[in-house]
Order: sequence, then structure tokens, then C-alpha cells
Amino acid sequence: MAPATLWLVAGPNGVGKTTFAFRQIKRLTGETSFVNLDEIARGLSPLAPESGAIRASRVALSMIDDLIAGNGRGRHSFSLETTLAGRTHLRTLDRAKAAGFRVHLLYFCVADEEMALARIARRVAEGGHDVPEKDARRRFRRSIANFPLYAARADLWQVFDANPFAPKVVAEGSGHVPDYVGDLSGLPDALAEGLARLS
Repeated sequence: MAPATLWLVAGPNGVGKTTFAFRQIKRLTGETSFVNLDEIARGLSPLAPESGAIRASRVALSMIDDLIAGNGRGRHSFSLETTLAGRTHLRTLDRAKAAGFRVHLLYFCVADEEMALARIARRVAEGGHDVPEKDARRRFRRSIANFPLYAARADLWQVFDANPFAPKVVAEGSGHVPDYVGDLSGLPDALAEGLARLS
């Protein structure tokens, strides 16, 4: 039996992580366990999801603990969405790997903060959730800075250029070893620099 896999769907706010996950994760993983902080917050407080953020964070961490431990139905693959703006999930990856999980990191990015903000604004206009501009800008920079730390722990990582609405893989590798680096011209220089530091 193949080992369980933790699929980390990551990238700054506004790059299409949730859209990708809803369309592709079940097909990729064969599983339906998907931990998404925004969706949990919306479930806890549908009329004001931001007011449920702290409680949603606790619920998400508890779900992750249960999934890694295999509580309920044994260990199985699951996916987790995150901006990578913090380093909390480095411990999550370490715990998952220690429990026998493989880690696959799918990292989505766009050209710059302005494009991410424009996509957030479009999402809000269509009834989706907002992210304060200062938070989105801060997370954009931190996410890119933290990418190499997470990629180094991944059994497989892929970088997607999400500038078009059909994201395409522009780099992939395993841990510190990039196996393929394609055209990164549509992505921030800081991300290309992070990829270079991996090797």
C-alpha cells in the first residue's frame, strides 16, 4: 500500500489555491480530507468569517493532529491549504513525515502583490472573502521568503505560475534538489532566488 501523503496547497492570498483545490485535489489524492482555515471560519461564523479566525485556527490544528495520528479511520492522505506566511506548518510537515507521510508541496504564485490584490478584489466582487491589503502584502512577501524552507522538507514540490487562470508548473523538485526549472519570468525575482538557494 502506498504511504499516505500530506498535500500542502500553498501560496500567497489571491493566487487561486482554493479554486485549484476544489477542482483538482480529490482527483490528485483520491481523498476528500481538506483543511482550509477560511472554509472552517466560514462554517463557524458564516456572516462574519473573520470573527471566527482564532477559533477556526484551533479547529484546523486539531483536525491536522487527528489526520496525522490517523484518528477515526487510520492514516490516509489529506490536503492542507496555507499561505506559508508563517513557519508553524514546518512542524506539521516534520510530524507528518515522522508518522510516515510523504509530503507534496504545490506552491502557487503570481507576478506581484498588485496582481494578487486585484484577484482578491475580483473574488470579493463575486461574493468571496476579503483579505485586508496590508495582510495580503505582508503574506505575499513572507510566503515567498518561506517557500525554500518548506520545499526543503518536501518529498516532491512543484511551483505553479498562476498568472493565467490555468496554472502551469514552472519548477519542480524534491527537497533541496530542483529537477526542473522552466520559465520563471512571470513570477517574482525573490521566488527565483529562493529556488536557486535550494540547490
